[in-house]
Amino acid sequence: MKNGKIVAAIALFLTACATTANYEKVLSSWVGNNADNLVSSWGPPESSYPLSDGGRVLQYSNQRNIQIGGYTTTVPQTTYENGTVNAYGNGGSAYGNYSGTSTTYVQKTTPVQNIAMQCITRFTVNARGVITRWAWQGNDCRARAPN
Repeated sequence: MKNGKIVAAIALFLTACATTANYEKVLSSWVGNNADNLVSSWGPPESSYPLSDGGRVLQYSNQRNIQIGGYTTTVPQTTYENGTVNAYGNGGSAYGNYSGTSTTYVQKTTPVQNIAMQCITRFTVNARGVITRWAWQGNDCRARAPN
């Protein structure tokens, strides 16, 4: 269990700088820029949708899977025993109760879980090619603070 907490703390530390608020700052920095600059920086969009006013929507999508778990820890396993003993011999018999515990350490591996991560980002571009707004959805829309 201790190893699991360490792994979780490291994962939290590594992703602490990447936030949705920082992602929104990056997206906001594109508003007012020409869409050609966005395409030069981000590459061609996954898809593009025309708008009735002559503008369009550029859509970018990122998908990945991450795995968590699969680590092995050593945990104590205690066995409790109790009972009675009868002993008979030539000189007589004896009777008694006993109880005790024994502890062994066994390895346990946590199950591996796959988590689908996705971020879809849409930029709205007016008829002049200028980015006017953005929207995002998903569980992996994060970025480090822009420079």
